[in-house]
Amino acid sequence: MQRATKIQRRQVIGALCWAALGLGVLTVVLRQIASLDAIVFAPIAGCAVVGVFVLARRWGDWGILVAYVVSMGFFIQLRDAADETGLRILTSYVLDWELWMFGGVTPSAWLQSRIGGAESAPGLPAYFSAIVHWTWFVFPHAAVIGTWLFVRRMAWRVTIIVALTFYLGVILYFTVPTAPPWMAAEQGLINDVVRGMHSVGPAILGVDFYNWAFEAMAEPNPSAAMPSLHFAASFVVVGVGIVLRSRWLIGVALLYSAALTFALVYLGEHYIADIIAGGAVAAFAFGAVEGGRFVRYWLQRRSAELEERWVRVANWLREALRLPPMRIPTS
Repeated sequence: MQRATKIQRRQVIGALCWAALGLGVLTVVLRQIASLDAIVFAPIAGCAVVGVFVLARRWGDWGILVAYVVSMGFFIQLRDAADETGLRILTSYVLDWELWMFGGVTPSAWLQSRIGGAESAPGLPAYFSAIVHWTWFVFPHAAVIGTWLFVRRMAWRVTIIVALTFYLGVILYFTVPTAPPWMAAEQGLINDVVRGMHSVGPAILGVDFYNWAFEAMAEPNPSAAMPSLHFAASFVVVGVGIVLRSRWLIGVALLYSAALTFALVYLGEHYIADIIAGGAVAAFAFGAVEGGRFVRYWLQRRSAELEERWVRVANWLREALRLPPMRIPTS
């Protein structure tokens, strides 16, 4: 009887997850053809992502990749919808903090004025920064795929950590839409900051191809600055290295995160506050997954001891309250 109930519950959960996933796909279509409101789309898409991760546990090793690809697809849609909520794009809170922290100048303006080469005639630092920036589209995803290929037993944990990092970031995109330094400069709020990507991109890729790629991948939500998911998704690979106990991966991830920090600030894409927030998001995602796993393991190991302690406490309470002893049913 108990086994039948468990199977029935599993079937009900599966049906609900498939329904959530199907509804999520439908809302993506409606968003494209009927301009579905972002406030309606976001929770449905979130439920669809949870549903696909639950279902993927039943699909074996391939389910890991399916869940990750689907979750990234929904993430792209959510990131692009985050500036469609009607909330005012914020600037002053992070700009004021940065001006106060760095003596009245933003790091982006300081780097561009000292190093140069971010404007119409890009120099070596601009080329370096742009290339590092573009590799972000590969680096965190390569960690997931590499784990799946070579350390399959860790792949599920790593996939959840990386995906959770992206989704924590997109929650902040919806709730705290923030203008990056280059946008603040265009609004006249700060001086001497240009978007270095616009000078390097056409020089490397050609004007037509760069404009097409930029509009497809970056333009849909220019206010997705807080936190820096570029940094968060790369810094979380440090946590992946910890999970895999790989010193070389930890070292590479730290060096890459440092290079990416320079690139993002120098190109005018992010404030230092965005970088710090991105690191916090990555640390939280890693701590949530690994911390939850540790607590579950600890409870399993000590379940017998905890049960014995509970019996002692219960008996002490009965004696203190002069209650009758526990009845032990006879078979």
